[in-house]
Amino acid sequence: MSRIARRSAGVAALSAVVLGLAGCGESSEEKATKQVCAATTEISTQIKKLESLPVSTGLVTEIKTSAEAIDKSVGEIKSAVPNLPEADKQEFEVATRAFQLELASLIATTIKSSASGEAALKSAAPQVKASLRKLGTDYKHALESLNCS
Repeated sequence: MSRIARRSAGVAALSAVVLGLAGCGESSEEKATKQVCAATTEISTQIKKLESLPVSTGLVTEIKTSAEAIDKSVGEIKSAVPNLPEADKQEFEVATRAFQLELASLIATTIKSSASGEAALKSAAPQVKASLRKLGTDYKHALESLNCS
C-alpha cells in the first residue's frame, strides 16, 4: 500500500472513531442527572409557590394542585435513581421517601384543618406555614445535593 493510501486510510479510520464517539451521546448517568435536575427545578418552583400563598380556604386546592405536580416530579426522580452514579443512589432514595412523607403530612394537616372550617384553618396557619418551611428546607437538603446548574 502506498504511503498516501495508508495515510488516507488512517485519516478515514480516525474520522470514523471520532464520529462514532460523537454519536454516543450522553451516558445513562448524565441523562439521569439531567432528569433529576429538571424534576428538582419543578419541585422548587412548586414549594416557592406554596410558601408564598396566604392561608385561606383556597390553600387546600393550591396544595393539592402543587402536590400533584410535585408527585409527578418525584416519580421522575424515582425512575432516574437507578441510573444515577452509585454514590447518589441511596441518598436520593432516602431523601425522596422523607420528602414524600413530609408532603403527605402537610396535605393531611391542611385538609383536616380546612374540613373544620375557615376559622380552624386560620388557627392552624402557623402549623401549615411551619410545615411548608420544613418541606422547603427538607427539599433543599435532600434534593439539591446533586448540584444542578
